[in-house]
Amino acid sequence: MKENSIVYGKSEKKIKKIPDNQIDLIYLDPPFFTDRKFNSFDDKWKSLDDYLSFMNEIIAQSYRVLKDTGSIYLHCDMHASHYLKIELDKVFGRKNFRNEIIWKRHNAHNDTKQGSKMFGRIHDTIFHYSKSKNFTWNPIYEPYPEEYIEKYYNHIEPETGRRYALGDVSGPGGASKGNPRYSFLGVTRYYRFSKKRMERMYKEGKIVQKTKGTVPLQKRYLDEMPGIMLQDVWNDIKSVQITKNEDTGYSTQKPLKLLERIIEISSNEKDLVLDPMCGSGTTLVASYNLDRKFIGIDANKEACQISRKRIKERSSEIEMIEPVLLP
Repeated sequence: MKENSIVYGKSEKKIKKIPDNQIDLIYLDPPFFTDRKFNSFDDKWKSLDDYLSFMNEIIAQSYRVLKDTGSIYLHCDMHASHYLKIELDKVFGRKNFRNEIIWKRHNAHNDTKQGSKMFGRIHDTIFHYSKSKNFTWNPIYEPYPEEYIEKYYNHIEPETGRRYALGDVSGPGGASKGNPRYSFLGVTRYYRFSKKRMERMYKEGKIVQKTKGTVPLQKRYLDEMPGIMLQDVWNDIKSVQITKNEDTGYSTQKPLKLLERIIEISSNEKDLVLDPMCGSGTTLVASYNLDRKFIGIDANKEACQISRKRIKERSSEIEMIEPVLLP
């Protein structure tokens, strides 16, 4: 199967044409078992067992085609999320479960209309599994909240105006963790840094001692910190952020920013991304934007045509990456 292609056909059949260990990242946005018929596809099933049998085959094939450094993100909601996690555990192994991401897609929803006896359903679930422990990981960091800065970075250097926090330089675990023991500024203990490095940091003004005889502390400047690593609740990207130019009218279209985040974190440039049920093609567009290669599969011919159109609109060099619509 060609790279940068859009394949028309049933996922469970077409994915079998991909050789083993070829894909770096899979994003899977399957039917959610909603028992509804959408204008883009039919999500009605004979039974839960019928649905799970279908999904298990897709998940098993996804495992086969992934590289050992690869990951899969399976997007679902409350209708079948708990059952799908069990299927993922069966195929990928519980040890390779990485995260249950909560995507808050709305701030409020009309599920909670007056008289409704339920909480508003405003989130989806995205399960992240890797094929092995050695998976691609490019963490994203977010700025520290103001209250966090005020609480922890509550020192300001008079000479520069830079904010900083004071941190412990003691060596946790002592000798058992390989930390050296020596005397520094009159205090003998296990330290997390070598004596040579401590002396250099002290000369640079990055080690301070508040009063004689107290344990030295390290200055950690706010402007040198990366921020807080992205957590497993994503509430900064909403469905309404699908722009007018981005909107294709496809029933279950996801925001481009959501897919770009996943792809950026779990793949590298030139990697190959697979979306076995590509729908409106958001995964493919996000892959192209981030200089990844892609394969999209969908049983809906209209979905394939929408995806192809979106890719063509994005490049003046489209002849170099022409998506192929296969029969």
